Amino acid sequence: MHSGVRPVTRRRRALATTAVVALALLTACTPKPAPEASSSASPSPAPSTPAPYDGPVQFVGDELALFALTAKEIAGVFPGSPPAGSVTDHLTEYSDGGGPPYSPEVCAILVAEPSLRSIGARVIPWEGVDGDASTGAQQILQYPSEEHAADAMTQLLSTVDQCAQFDADGPGSFDAVLVPDEDGVRALAGTFSADFSGNPWTAHHEFVSAGNVLVHLWQPSPDEGGFDAESAAVLLRDRAVAAQQSLIEKLTDEPPETSEPEPVDPASAWNEWEFTPDGVGPLRLGDARETVLAAAPGATSEEIVDGAYVRLRSPDGAASLVLHFTEQDQLESITAGDANIVGDGEFDGAALPAAGGVRVGASLVDAVTAFPMGTYVRVVSSGEYFYRWATRDGRVIDFRADRSTDDQDAMISGVTVTDATLAPTATHLVVD
Repeated sequence: MHSGVRPVTRRRRALATTAVVALALLTACTPKPAPEASSSASPSPAPSTPAPYDGPVQFVGDELALFALTAKEIAGVFPGSPPAGSVTDHLTEYSDGGGPPYSPEVCAILVAEPSLRSIGARVIPWEGVDGDASTGAQQILQYPSEEHAADAMTQLLSTVDQCAQFDADGPGSFDAVLVPDEDGVRALAGTFSADFSGNPWTAHHEFVSAGNVLVHLWQPSPDEGGFDAESAAVLLRDRAVAAQQSLIEKLTDEPPETSEPEPVDPASAWNEWEFTPDGVGPLRLGDARETVLAAAPGATSEEIVDGAYVRLRSPDGAASLVLHFTEQDQLESITAGDANIVGDGEFDGAALPAAGGVRVGASLVDAVTAFPMGTYVRVVSSGEYFYRWATRDGRVIDFRADRSTDDQDAMISGVTVTDATLAPTATHLVVD
């Protein structure tokens, strides 16, 4: 029986062998394709270089220290001054204006404190000098905007010509020099002298502005010699140019971030509202008066101080806020607690809005922890003491301390948020 598999005959094996040999010969005669070039891995693209930052040049916080001179440099500017200390975050202001009338009027800014227009500072004081004494220092002042600093500097530059000779209850002079601008940085230095009705006063002053910063370096100098105004101005200018370039490089790598304010339920309890650089709860800085008052339904309002301020009370009467409006009726600031206005009364911090979780009645240390890199400000004439935290774009949160103390353990008596960019620039300020 057959198994169903057909046996391969000798002839078929011969044909199969012949076909294999023919195929091999054909393959041997067929030209081989040229070998393809081996493909290597594509090179990684070079990291892109960010475009240089070209926005507003606005310094904030510890960035102000980029303008600081060394103790050796300051000793070279003022050969007779006490030794310079380290950079601090404490600013002392001695008065809020006043003095004899000046002619020309602009010369009064040479004795006014430019820090009164600032929203932040870093200071190099002289060592071993009583803090209540009006002595020299390097003050590096953050202004609300580039425009505020530029206008202040323009006004100061005008004194070089207008105040070479002036009168202020006696003859006076300002012997000053300008140095060439560099990268938009302007600087001047000179010696101020006045009789003041038989009370002579002489001091060396240097000023420089860059971005939103105004630097004031000064030293009372009744007799000391060796002051070179031009060299001092050049030194400050060059340091400011370097500081400006450092900030631009930083902001090129880390561009400033912007964010929209979080929506707030206007009907929520006021102690659930939060101070932010944009305002308090549903109340937004910069808004028109009618918009602001409509944003707090059920609240009652009372105009005070000729309508420039409004005291806003919560529907349950447990809390109140003081609102300050500009001449254009824009909301400039909001205060919880002590607003330094007659009728402030007693405050329950638990019923008021918080700032970073910090309320009226808390320790000032809590505010410093929640808002680092601010400035401690003490005003000698009024006894005020507060901690000021500022943003890069000119918003400020102030924590006013109990007036009976002037240290970091003071208790917070009031909290204020301000849009300082709404304040008039220097050229619109009247110096009393």
